[in-house]
Amino acid sequence: MANQRRLHMHWIEVGIQGGEEQMGIVRRWSSDEDDKLRELARAGKNALEISNELTRSASAVRRRAEVLSVLIMAKAFRARPSHVATHLERVAIDAIRNRRPFPAGVGPSTIAGMIEKGWIVPEMGRRYRVTDDGVEAVRRKIPSG
Repeated sequence: MANQRRLHMHWIEVGIQGGEEQMGIVRRWSSDEDDKLRELARAGKNALEISNELTRSASAVRRRAEVLSVLIMAKAFRARPSHVATHLERVAIDAIRNRRPFPAGVGPSTIAGMIEKGWIVPEMGRRYRVTDDGVEAVRRKIPSG
């Protein structure tokens, strides 16, 4: 029974890897869809926008674009202003203030960036002190959108 289940799962994975799986039914890509995908990619659309036009999932569009060697633009995100602390910077400042070890993900580059911004000051050894600017950076509201 376990082997049958494993074989069945393998068959489903092969169908998904082909990029032609929709709601459990394998649906082939037509040449018209391929042409439309190429046209939308040239127009600078991202995978989500293309998937909405082709009524396919975004992951299926990305896989098909890879098969066709078509470059799709990544969705552009607005960069967070440097005066607003990221999640890692916030948890690092919180850890310093409460004299706890740094959580996973807070590394030398995060620490160096906070020192450069003036949010923390190195003390003796590997200890740091949070400045008033660091406290203010954590208090700032994270911009939405």
